[in-house]
This record gives sequence, structure tokens and C-alpha cells, in this order.
Amino acid sequence: MASCVSDGTGPGGDPRFDPDSLRARFSLEPLGPTPFPANNPRSDARIALGQLLFFDPILSGEQDVSCSTCHHPEFHFADGRALSAGVSGTGIGPARTLGTSAVSGSPIPLVPRNAPTVLNAGMTGNGSPTPSATAPLFWDGRAAGLEGQVLFPIAAREEMRGDAYPSAVAVDSVVARLRAIPGYRQRFLVAFPAEAAADTTGTFAFIDASTMARAVAAYERELVTRNTPFDRFVAGDDEALTLAQRRGLSLFFSRARCFICHRGPMLSNFLFLVTGTPQTGPGKSVIPGDDTGREEHTGDPADRYRFRVPGLRNVELTAPYMHDGSFQTLEDVVRFYNDGAKPRHPAVSDDRLEVVLREPLGLTDQEVADLVAFMGALTDPGTDLDPALLQIPVSVPSGLPPVGN
Repeated sequence: MASCVSDGTGPGGDPRFDPDSLRARFSLEPLGPTPFPANNPRSDARIALGQLLFFDPILSGEQDVSCSTCHHPEFHFADGRALSAGVSGTGIGPARTLGTSAVSGSPIPLVPRNAPTVLNAGMTGNGSPTPSATAPLFWDGRAAGLEGQVLFPIAAREEMRGDAYPSAVAVDSVVARLRAIPGYRQRFLVAFPAEAAADTTGTFAFIDASTMARAVAAYERELVTRNTPFDRFVAGDDEALTLAQRRGLSLFFSRARCFICHRGPMLSNFLFLVTGTPQTGPGKSVIPGDDTGREEHTGDPADRYRFRVPGLRNVELTAPYMHDGSFQTLEDVVRFYNDGAKPRHPAVSDDRLEVVLREPLGLTDQEVADLVAFMGALTDPGTDLDPALLQIPVSVPSGLPPVGN
């Protein structure tokens, strides 16, 4: 398509925002293929099984929440909350309220970190923008790939475990439940034929933490969205972005310095950086009311206040932002960085803050608006996906009501 577009960047327009010029200057790349681990190639049977498990409260200790409680299709596979409310809560999304354990009667607290969207979670880079099937996930990087990520919420009291059993036996307890359900036995047999054939115990022992996690990951890995206005622009559609979005793109990849951390097709380098985000909520560390980030996982003081740089696809749809949901809007985020990461966490000095963030950006109100407009061009809630992937199952093999219906 010709670059002489209707909003004035053709003859007589500003050449800095000409589509061909923008693509050439910033070497914009399309989103590549989805990476698969060697032990979990794409399988329709695993995807179908994983979708059932994703919405089935059988995976939770008190059988009242599922993966979809915090990653709900209505909220673009997030929950629209600063901090999630898991076991014993009531309602979905921003309106969900906390409750008390049906087992112990004790209050269940908020999940101490913001729930990222599952959309495009399978496109994470391992310290680079190139997606890897085993790249670290969570804000602190404690899980290796989607398969590793699946097991952590099952064992976390405030997320899915509740007070039904100790953390050490949570995953084994869920696996035992699955083995006892005929509908799941049959689906695991179809989804994992090699593992089933190798199991000579007659006890369905091949239904284990690995096959359960691989099934859920197979479903999550399908939720890749590739039809944003930005994708269409990168592919050559000059009119996919408005003039304001093209101005924002130019700022994003130059003077606003966003590209240093948010680069590549997923708009992230997926490193763990100290951004100085102010801490809200209960925190997640040995320091009451604080969250020391990656240090909580590694034990290394050098990792204190480091959090994983998120990808920005669908960022417009998944407020609030940062590890603790402390910013309600994208404008809030941009203004935080525009002011030199202020007001910031009181324990993050200039020396600890990432170098690129220490100086204010000096953006005008119009430039802030243009940056926000560009991030809106990273939106695709799944227009090219099979619609069935975005639907909550009518029923699940456990017989429990699927979460979210």
C-alpha cells in the first residue's frame, strides 16, 4: 500500500512519520512462530484437555477457583484487579471480594502480585526478545516456561490451595483427584498416548504433575494474538496506524527510550530490572509490606526490587499495571517514567535504579498522549483465534461448575 495516506504524511506531510520511513528506521519485526518444548509439541487433544483443566475448580484445594479465576476471558485472560482474590472469594474480575476458607474458617488474603494476562504468555523471551518455550515466567522469574508456571498457583494458599492440604502435597492431591475421574482418564489417554502406553501400573500413574502441566500449557500456548494494528502496519498496511499512533511509535523507539526495555515483536527484552515502582498492597517478602522482587526467588541481594519486564501486547486491555497494580492507567505509567521514575519506592535510590530511567524524559502532554495512543495499537484480544478457545466450557469432567459461567 502506498505511503501517501489520508492523514497528511504524504506530499507536504512530516517525513518522520511516513510509514515506510518508520518501518525502515526502527527495523520493525513481525511476531514469529510460537515455540514448543520438545516434550510438548502441538496437539489438539492436549489443547482440548488443557482448556477443560483451565476452567475446572478441581485443580483448587477447596474446589472453588480455577486458573480462570485470575485469568478470565471476559477480562482478556487477566482479572482487571491490582491484586487478585483467589480461594474463597466471590464474584469475578474487579468486583470479586475476599472470603474465608471453607475448610479452616480463616481469612484468605489477597494475592500479593498483579495477575498478568495469559494472552501471548507462550511468547516470552529468555533474556532477549526471541521467544523461548522455557523462558522464565512470573514477575520474579521463578518458573521455567508455561509448563513450570502451571504448578505454582496450585500450591499457593491465597491463589488456589486454600487450607485443604499443605503446600507440599498440593500438586499430588490434585493429580490424585484427576486420576479418579473417568472423564479425565479418557482424555489423558488420548492426549498422552506414549505416556499411557509406558505406564504398566494400571493405576493411571501417567496422569501426573508433568502431563497435567503440559495439558494446561498446551491450551495457554494457543492464546497468541497476531492481528494488532501494529502487526498490520509492520506487514505493510500504511493505514493501520493513525497519525497520533505513528507519532507515538516514533517516540517509543527514540526519544522516549521505551524501546531499550520494550523491544522486539513482543515489546520486551524480558530482563529483570529495577524500575522503582512504588509498592502497594501486602507485599511478598520477609520485609512486611514490601516486595523485593526477584530476590524473593533467588535469595541474591543484587536482585532486590528487580521485576521482569512485561510484553506490551494488549496492554491497553489489562489495567492496572506493574507488579503490584499500582498504576491505574497507561498515562500514569508514562508520566511516572517521564518524571524520572518518581514518585518511586523509597528504598530505590538513583544508584539502584536502572540508568536509562534516572533522567526525566521531558515529554509534552501531547507526546504522552501519542505514546498512549501507540500502545493502543498493540491491541488484539484474539480476533484471529478459534472462537472456541475463548469460550468457557459448558461443563467439565469433574462435574463441578466451570469457573466464570
